[in-house]
Amino acid sequence: MSGIDFEGETEQSLVAALREGRQEMLGKLYDAYAQVMMGIISRIVHDTELAEQVLQETFVAIWSRIGVYDASKERLLTWGLSIARGIALEAVKSQRYPNTSDSLNNPSTLSQQNKKVNLHNGQVKKQDLCTLAPKDRMALELLYLKGYTCEEAAGKLDMTVEELKTVLKRAFKHLKAERAA
Repeated sequence: MSGIDFEGETEQSLVAALREGRQEMLGKLYDAYAQVMMGIISRIVHDTELAEQVLQETFVAIWSRIGVYDASKERLLTWGLSIARGIALEAVKSQRYPNTSDSLNNPSTLSQQNKKVNLHNGQVKKQDLCTLAPKDRMALELLYLKGYTCEEAAGKLDMTVEELKTVLKRAFKHLKAERAA
């Protein structure tokens, strides 16, 4: 991924060094990926202190699982973001952290979530996401950021699963069209 600075290292050499147990490389990985990962984590865990704990757990998990990472299947950042998302969702579901589903009904939180966010060179920038209709955006957030099942999300949005699928198709088409523009 262009724009990620590993301080002179390539992603491949960084992975090899992590597999060798070189802890200083974990610092380089943290410097390169922490901001992007925190962006994903904070969309799931809204409390800053708790999100930082999840971020720390994410890097511990990356360190301990680097042996199973397969570069032929995905980029290191994609793999790390998947780990971050899983830890954040598990933290919320296991009640270790306050449940963020209450934020769906809180107008001040919704207005904060209406800000447009896009990742550009590891920086969070205001742009794309909230050009979606509110119901489309909420469906995506429930499923992908909050870890709801289709049935749970449909119930929360007061619609059938089929209606939810239609909303998701519309949202993905809209995002794809925006990206192409």
